Amino acid sequence: MRFQSIADFIRENDNIILTAHETPDGDAIGSEIAAYFALKSIGKNIRIINADPMAEKYYFLDSDNVIELYEESTVLQENFQNWVLIILDTNDINNIGQVKENVLSKVKDFFIFDHHEGGDSVLTANHIESEASSTCEMLYELFTEMKIEMTYEMLVAIYLGIVYDTGSFIYPKTTARTFAIAEDCVRNGVNPNFIYSKLYESNSISSLMLQSKVLSTLEFFYEKHVAVQTMLKEDIIKSGALYEEADSLINIPLKSEDIKVSIFFKENLEGILRCSMRSKGNIDVAFIAQIFNGGGHKTAAGFKSKYPLEEIKVKVLDMLNKYFVQPGND
Repeated sequence: MRFQSIADFIRENDNIILTAHETPDGDAIGSEIAAYFALKSIGKNIRIINADPMAEKYYFLDSDNVIELYEESTVLQENFQNWVLIILDTNDINNIGQVKENVLSKVKDFFIFDHHEGGDSVLTANHIESEASSTCEMLYELFTEMKIEMTYEMLVAIYLGIVYDTGSFIYPKTTARTFAIAEDCVRNGVNPNFIYSKLYESNSISSLMLQSKVLSTLEFFYEKHVAVQTMLKEDIIKSGALYEEADSLINIPLKSEDIKVSIFFKENLEGILRCSMRSKGNIDVAFIAQIFNGGGHKTAAGFKSKYPLEEIKVKVLDMLNKYFVQPGND
């Protein structure tokens, strides 16, 4: 069976915690919610614990408020020795934030279920399909193989995750299978217009002010084939927006035919700097992310920077040199 290892892991454990990467996106939240309802339906005791809050546009998925945000008191009051952890939508245990030190280190076992390239190759307790469009797509097929009936709530979460991680069915890993799963979701009641509205038409006025500020930082490199945007924590404070509301801004430069790579340096309210990258064609930004202990896909990747903004900007731009500068033309 294709999903034998993860299916066995689920069947052998009754107390399961679900988590996903820091600053969870649509595929991460969709995966957690879909898995929560699926595993509850077969009698498992399930919790979801994340290191970072989700954006408000995803709140409707969690109408039962089952997603817990990690807090010191949460962990100190719990004994996780009889629990296991399933990590969704990242293959890097360093990308789950405080959950790594305070939950993963205390559970009796863990399993990674993901679709990103790279990651820690020494981990054997995993099921990773880097050719899949999304973790939600994989979960749909896992639940099908396990003969778990998919409810409307699960299908909404799965559809949203697929839409988010395929860029509304346009990214390279979108396949006929992806569309078939989406079709099944729609046939069973999921409203594509509703999901689109939640994903792309639910931001606040403050987020528009933040977008205006971020766009004003736009810089071009390599004969205007590379676009760089920057967001500092002061920008978030002045606009009154939430950090999570900036997640789609990286895609704006790619609307230009000339832009082949979009880079977004963003600082959260704690001053932590992250770099998100998107690319077109054969430009591999996942390779760059992995150098800095990040990850992602060939055309969509990111990492947390330990370097100051100006220093990491130079490093990332230098790594793109081979795609835009011909030998002998520097």
